Parts: sequence; C-alpha cells; structure tokens
Amino acid sequence: MDETSGTVLHADDREFLKELSEYLEVLGNSTRLRILTLLEKRPLDARSISIEIETSYENTKKHLEKLLHSGLIARRPGVGRETSKGIHPAWEYFPSPGALEGIQRDLGVFSTLNRQFSGSSLEERIIAVRRQVAMESGKGGSMVVVMGGEWDGNQLLLTENCLVVGRFEPGLPGSAPDCAFLALPESYRSVTRISREHARITRSGTTSYLEDCGSTGGTYVNGKRLGERQRHALRDGDMIDLSMGSFGAKLLFLDPQLPGDIGK
Repeated sequence: MDETSGTVLHADDREFLKELSEYLEVLGNSTRLRILTLLEKRPLDARSISIEIETSYENTKKHLEKLLHSGLIARRPGVGRETSKGIHPAWEYFPSPGALEGIQRDLGVFSTLNRQFSGSSLEERIIAVRRQVAMESGKGGSMVVVMGGEWDGNQLLLTENCLVVGRFEPGLPGSAPDCAFLALPESYRSVTRISREHARITRSGTTSYLEDCGSTGGTYVNGKRLGERQRHALRDGDMIDLSMGSFGAKLLFLDPQLPGDIGK
C-alpha cells in the first residue's frame, strides 16, 4: 500500500494480490453468500444452517471455515438443535458487524480506486462478485463511503429518496424535513467551507442525482465543480468532494448493480 495516498493499492504487490484473490474466491460462492445472508437474520449452529440451505453438514462446515478465516463471521458457544438424545452444546455462528455492506464497500473501493486493475481478469472477478453479492443479499442499493478523515471507511446505504450532507451544528434542525441528514463531525468543517446543508442526493427511478445546495466551498464530482443547484447524475465510482483542501470531505459513490464502467 502506498502510504502517501492512503487508499491506492499497488497491483504489483504479490502478497496483496494473493490475499485479494483468496477474498474473491471466498465471496464468489453462492452457498457462502446464502449463509451470510441467513446469519444476518439470526445466529445459527452448523447443523441448522445445513438444513436451511439444503447442503450436507460436511460441506456446510467447510464453507463456515472459509468464512471464519476471512473474518466475515464469528462464533460463540451456544446450543444445537434438539435431537432424540437431547440438546447439546454447539458453536453458534453470526456475521461480523455490517459484513455484507462492508463487502460491497471494499469491492467497490478496489474496483474504482485502483485503475491498475482496469481491463484485467481481476477487475472482471471483482465486478462479477459485486453483482453476485448484491443479488444474493438483496442489498444492491447504492451507497456513499467516506474517504479519509475521522470517518474514513464509514458507509451509508442510500435507502431514502433524499439525503442531505453537511456539517453538524447542535440545536439547528435542517430545512429539508423530508430528507435524511448525514451530519459530518467538526473535523470536516474546513473553516466553515462545508455548509450546514452542503449537498443533496436524490433518487429518481434507478438513478441518483447530486445537487449543490448553494454551499460556500462548492461541490465537486471527479474534480469538476457543480454549478449552484445543478443536478448531476451519479455513476458508480464517482468521487464527491465537499469543498477542497485538507479539511474538506471526500465521498465515494458506489452502485453495485452497475459496476464496470468507471471513467467511461
């Protein structure tokens, strides 16, 4: 990893490529994705999982070991299904917090920030897995990911038709009551250049639109400033800057249903 950039990964790092390939191999299996989706509803023991997904107990255990090794799930002591011999102790499996959303975020960041993957078989695998995760999990909606600063890596699924992004000011309600509000902490204030209601993301059909709300510092998409109240159709991989400079906020827009056309 290039420590000066903080986010750009080097495709000639063999260890990283090996780990990424293993990560994709874990996620590129529909049975493992079904297990993850199932565990999001409630923790289960291995035998219960095997019955739910209609797979042998032995194969289920193999899939669980891969998910455990990748850090996508964890386990704790629990009780298994009741049998003719009674109830016995068993490992109870549950997903790591935000596992499915985190997968979408990580794969989106890989595919949009590392242009060295462009046109390669690795890029194709990332795109295929992103689509598969979205399909299997039913969580194929778009999201924004905070890049850098205090909230680096935080993601927000765009489940509302309207989202206002701005800075937090205690005691001051927003003027858009029908919108959700993403209030960035004071560390992103950028000497007041991030406005209280800086930009708005609205959704119409399958398209998300970004609009500058008359901000002081400006709203930028891939380095180009939007005009005040201008609506811009967002695409997978678009980088949004709320004001420029070291205290501005950078957001990455991801739409796992339409990956693969970054920069076109």
